Amino acid sequence: MPLLSLPPDILLGIFVILRPEDVLVVGQTCRVLHEYTLNDYLWHQIPVHLPLDIEPYVDPNHLPGPILQATVTRALRVNHNWRRPNPRIKQMTRLGDLNNVVQMQFIGADWLIVLRRSPASLSVWRVADTHQPFRAAIIDLPGLYTLSFCGTLHTGGREALIALISDTRSGTQLTVFSVSLQSQLDYNAGAGGLLPSPSVICKIFRPESEGRFYEVHVCGRIIAVGIPQFVNHVLVPSAYRILILNSATGGQCLIDPKFDPTEQLAQLHFRLYTRLIVLAAVRNQSTVIVRVHDLPAIVFNESMGNTSRSESPILVESLTTPKAQYESPAIPDVDYHLSANSMHNISHIASISFHSLYQMGDDCIVHFPLANGAFPLGDKPSFTCPFRTELGASAEIVCLGETGQRAVWLERRWASDEYTLMKAAFSPVGDEPAVVQPLFARNLALPFELHTCRSLAFEEATGRVCLALHTGELYILQF
Repeated sequence: MPLLSLPPDILLGIFVILRPEDVLVVGQTCRVLHEYTLNDYLWHQIPVHLPLDIEPYVDPNHLPGPILQATVTRALRVNHNWRRPNPRIKQMTRLGDLNNVVQMQFIGADWLIVLRRSPASLSVWRVADTHQPFRAAIIDLPGLYTLSFCGTLHTGGREALIALISDTRSGTQLTVFSVSLQSQLDYNAGAGGLLPSPSVICKIFRPESEGRFYEVHVCGRIIAVGIPQFVNHVLVPSAYRILILNSATGGQCLIDPKFDPTEQLAQLHFRLYTRLIVLAAVRNQSTVIVRVHDLPAIVFNESMGNTSRSESPILVESLTTPKAQYESPAIPDVDYHLSANSMHNISHIASISFHSLYQMGDDCIVHFPLANGAFPLGDKPSFTCPFRTELGASAEIVCLGETGQRAVWLERRWASDEYTLMKAAFSPVGDEPAVVQPLFARNLALPFELHTCRSLAFEEATGRVCLALHTGELYILQF
């Protein structure tokens, strides 16, 4: 029976079980089949296991079929290029002189936040067109010794929410900014070309005696800040709290993770997801422990906004029982990094672990399911993939994408004091082998030297890598 004589529902049923790249090939055979491959139902049913370049907080299932098809096509091209032994650099852009950059973050594919320490400032750059990036906002921070920040997008990408941790003479301070973003057209038509002034949503000061802010993350309107307390210069904190702030209502609460002191946990980190907080730590210097908790309901209580922001936070004695707890494979003297903050509804959090400098053995990428119904929760990771790096090398700066499928890191090989920018690609469904290779060919002429790299940022879906150098240069590479 000729293929085109089959009923439409049978044809769609066949196409649904194909891989996305196979559907695209079928669509090139004739006009009739091309029309079938634009069907909304088809693209909402085909499983796509690649990072997609879509707007923050947009559900792919709400996109029309032709738009989703174009998005998947771009994702396949990025994936093919990224997995090549020598990925092709499609565009390299140098931003203006930016000295003393200590941290960068992509928020979505179109915006880059840059934190400078001296002179202290935060700037937001629009990089949707890497040929003509422009600075859309700047926040001067006079008198502050900046530590770290985390940002996210709101109101359809027209507003950035940025939470900044900075040092003061007697403690640390959390400052939350709202920054209005605009397109190049809006900027050119603005009053005298002036950049929009940011607004300060709140400031919270923490005295040294009560512990210092050290790590901040943002999801939606919720902000979380880690507060370890150290006693007698011991490296493991004697107490650990997380301050939760609802920037929409102004409400605050302080949560206690209730870590068991007998577990000997170190390297404590966390991430925020929609109504979830994920805690991670290293047990016995070898195993990464990951716990998924519901955020306290009081965080979302709108009546909390009636209290003054200057009042003491509400103390929540402990988090609820974990919805899930996972363990990674043991790696001696492990150093791990969690996946980037996400503005999409993802099904898992990932960690990438490296062994210590002169330890033999595998490194590892692990995916841990979240409680969103995509996977049944249990005590086993959904994906584990060991890989090898050079003996006598260390990962100096690590960026793991939000889905955990791609990573970049600056590797230092101590015997030769050589620096290499490494890339990795992992397939959680096992349809492609893991790839761990240098990002640049050895003979590639670059306008910078990797040993001058001070900070990295990575946008997984578009394959953009941003490098800030000690020389004051900042480069955006499009792969």
